Amino acid sequence: MTLPSRARTVIIGGGVTGCSIAYHLAREGRTDIVVLERSKLTSGTTWHAAGLVRRLRPSATLTRLINYSIDLYGELEVETGQATGWTQTGSLTLATNPDRLTNIKRQVSLGRAFGLEAEVVDATRAKELWPLIETDDVIGAVWSPADGRVNPSDVALALSKGARARGVQISEDTAVTGLRKKGGRIAGVEIGGHVIEAEEVVIACGLWSREVAAMAGAHMPLYACEHFYILTKPLQEVQALGKGAHLPTLNDQDAFLYARDDVEGLLVGCFEPHAKGLPLDRLPKDFSFDLLDEDWDHFTPMMENALRRIPALERAEVRMLLNGPESFTLDSQFMLGESPEVPGLFLMGGMNSTGIALAGGAGRAMAEWIIAGEPAMDLNEADIRRFSPEMNVLGALEARIPEVLGRHYDNPYPGRSMETARGQRRSPIHAGLVAAGARFESRGGWERAVHFGGEAAHLPLTFGVPAWRDQVGREVEACRSGAAILDQSAFGKIWVQGPDACAFLNHLCAAQMDIPEGRIAYAQILNRKGGIESDITVQRHGPETYLMIAGAGEVVRDLKRMRETKGDFRVEFTDVTSGYAILGLAGAQAREVLQATSNSPVPDLKRFQFGPVEIGLARGWAGRLSFTGEEGYELYIPADMAMAAYEALVAAGASHAGLYASGSLRIESGFRAFGHELGPGTTPQEAGLEAFCAFGTGFVGEAALLDHRPERRIVSILFDGPEAIPIHDEPVYYGGQVVGQITSAAWSYKYGRSVALAMIDVPPGGTAGPRPTLPTGGRDAPTQGQALPSALLEGAVVRGFEVEIACTRYAARASLKPAKEAFAHD
Repeated sequence: MTLPSRARTVIIGGGVTGCSIAYHLAREGRTDIVVLERSKLTSGTTWHAAGLVRRLRPSATLTRLINYSIDLYGELEVETGQATGWTQTGSLTLATNPDRLTNIKRQVSLGRAFGLEAEVVDATRAKELWPLIETDDVIGAVWSPADGRVNPSDVALALSKGARARGVQISEDTAVTGLRKKGGRIAGVEIGGHVIEAEEVVIACGLWSREVAAMAGAHMPLYACEHFYILTKPLQEVQALGKGAHLPTLNDQDAFLYARDDVEGLLVGCFEPHAKGLPLDRLPKDFSFDLLDEDWDHFTPMMENALRRIPALERAEVRMLLNGPESFTLDSQFMLGESPEVPGLFLMGGMNSTGIALAGGAGRAMAEWIIAGEPAMDLNEADIRRFSPEMNVLGALEARIPEVLGRHYDNPYPGRSMETARGQRRSPIHAGLVAAGARFESRGGWERAVHFGGEAAHLPLTFGVPAWRDQVGREVEACRSGAAILDQSAFGKIWVQGPDACAFLNHLCAAQMDIPEGRIAYAQILNRKGGIESDITVQRHGPETYLMIAGAGEVVRDLKRMRETKGDFRVEFTDVTSGYAILGLAGAQAREVLQATSNSPVPDLKRFQFGPVEIGLARGWAGRLSFTGEEGYELYIPADMAMAAYEALVAAGASHAGLYASGSLRIESGFRAFGHELGPGTTPQEAGLEAFCAFGTGFVGEAALLDHRPERRIVSILFDGPEAIPIHDEPVYYGGQVVGQITSAAWSYKYGRSVALAMIDVPPGGTAGPRPTLPTGGRDAPTQGQALPSALLEGAVVRGFEVEIACTRYAARASLKPAKEAFAHD
């Protein structure tokens, strides 16, 4: 096949993800697309994937993507004539301890928000569904009848056939040797001496994606591990099922195992606790339809677990121990999106052993992103912009990725944190926090103090009452009545300077930026559809000088948005995140403690003002605001003087508080957080933030908001009793129908029970349900529910809500107002 010299879009990688992206781009009417595969289609990870597809997942985003994939795989054969091997066998997930049972029941509840029905069953029923298993230690299970399996290679071939039918050119045995840029933007692909000029390049080449991205100077932090499963020769017990009959997919996560029948035998795979990382220099350059060496010493502990669960394996003859490489990411979520460093370069990979299940939905999401220039749905947990360049350090990947695979089946307890690759980014006052007894979690590469009770107040982890409840309660009280230090140094800090700084920020941000010097504005950065890309505060330091403060995980996405928006504005922006510490000082005694650190008077600041301060031996400035909703300040101090300021505050009587305390207080105060209440699919009106939009200034997204009538709103929720312990994403019911989901939750020390924020549907007329979702293949959408009282939209407290947590519903009340106001006299 002759390669073209130009193409609109070049996709590197002919596995299931690359084929899916090509198919969906072509289906949306895109033409002039070329797919380049270094070997043959499916020759990387796709061909040896197990092909298991489970609908129930621990997050709303993953559930939507996988449900779309399953529906697509069932339709592709009709469209293309190429079988995908889709077989609806159902899946059975076992629990051998109460926490595992709680976890899988939580997934059942989440699935109900999308019309997915699954059944909690006992050990007897589990044995009926999977007759080969031993169930003496099984305390419960979840039967999901809508799950199934596919043949991964056939799925990829069906997608490629559908793409070819729409004009996509696919070239095999075509290895990319370089990427070209022009003016910082991707401009083409090199194949030996041949160049294909391109407007867009997509990297979806599995194990090799990180190295290919590096050809353009882009960061794609993923790493490979060895992944094992055995295939047996035919077993009498499987043959007895009859021709064409199948067992459900079996998930025994407490034993780190999954299993299914395969050609009258069994396939049994594992996510072993002590996984093996794989440096790519161990693979030959022509590694294609190849496998790694068998390693029975490594697999034997998992085999012993399998023999315990499936005794028939003792009589089975092993056909092979398959050891195939797969790539994983630092946080066990896949990545997709446009490279923050190289415009026009799109990246997708690190599928974390869910590539077959995700490929359809993720390929569609990527195609929509390429066409629209931004995500068409909420993809925050998978967005490539969550990773900063610092997180692409090879040493961190080599340390962390085997742990990611090894903890694939861990219960997702609140307070769980990875143990490897720690300490990469530390606050300037980190040593002081350690001495004060901080318990840290790694978030975005930063060590963040979550509470100050140490390990004794953290373990054991649980879905029930956490060990840290009393400790965090003391920190909450300090934030209210004392003076508590909250380390916010991980927040992003970006100087914006130049003659057009004000005009640029008025275009970039929804709020009015032409504010007096010494003032702080709260604002959102929106996309063209009016969705919230980031929420920030902005300080005006001079006529042409502003400082933008962004959330710890928003810096990369904000800088990318700023570069895209700059145009002809005479403005420069500089990331100075590492140059300054931010110390929150919250509580009724905050001013008194701050004054005790210095002989210079603390400026008399009104809310959202800032001014210079001296703190011990340090100089900086103080802003009158607090993310806790309590009285207090944010103190901005050059990093080299931060410890001096911190020591002075402690000497003056300040105590400490961590993220758990500030989270409880911010939810009580009704403050929205990016990645929870706020995201690219949420508008300011839906979030209740329209008052911060300066209509008439021409900000990005303004046109989309002018006639926007929100059909969803963020509400505060207070549970009726202390038994309910929500975490995130739990479905909210009203009138017996699902009307929304929890977005953030915490224990309220004010009310002695859980408090939450939730996004609920309020369509025209104020009727609850049905909820719009992607096609699910599950049961029909719920029928029209009971009308929501108009008083809810007027700020009143409305009872009659329920929240389902692990298949149990808990009564609750809701209001548009913040919880600390709405429920105080309820």
